[in-house]
Amino acid sequence: MLLVNIIDSKFYSVIDKLSNLFILNIFWLLSCLPLFTIAPATSAMYSVIRQWKINGDTSVVRNYFHYFKENFRQSITIGAIMAVLLAVLFFNYFYLNQDQSLLKIVMTVPVLLVSFLFLTTLFYIFPMISHYKLPTKTALKNSLLLSMMNIHITAVILVVFGMLSVVLFYMPFTGIIIFSTAAWMHYSLCHKVFAKMDEAKQSIIIEGP
Repeated sequence: MLLVNIIDSKFYSVIDKLSNLFILNIFWLLSCLPLFTIAPATSAMYSVIRQWKINGDTSVVRNYFHYFKENFRQSITIGAIMAVLLAVLFFNYFYLNQDQSLLKIVMTVPVLLVSFLFLTTLFYIFPMISHYKLPTKTALKNSLLLSMMNIHITAVILVVFGMLSVVLFYMPFTGIIIFSTAAWMHYSLCHKVFAKMDEAKQSIIIEGP
């Protein structure tokens, strides 16, 4: 009887987690419909997952809209910065593809390096602003530093996103839950970095005024 109760409890826990991920995924997708709200929606999603992880608060709807409004200004700013940088990188790639001179060889490596740094910073920025209250400039700087100091975790994050992207490509119907699942897996990895850093009392995180 005890075994049956344990199995029932675990089964209920799995169903509860999947249903919360599904609801969170739907809210995120709907919030992203105006493209300029992708950043606030993503920040809210990570903040909700943080509440699950740290406080065990599984409320999706209330927490999602609370954090969507609370982090709106900062996440919009970060989203705009990232969008501009992405546009610049795309322009450089396009220009280099058209150029057959020596400049192409000289510029390719720096552009690839900046692209890598951009991607790794993007891996940490939304979990960062969901976990810490930091000025935007500090959050961006710390995200870059953490991505370099924890390159093994950064590599795992890259693999996870790569694998889930393949799943989504071949099974588009997984889009109803895969984005929140990716965020949950992603934040779980980032949380280990944050916890380790907090425990060691490293001085990377500098609280703003």
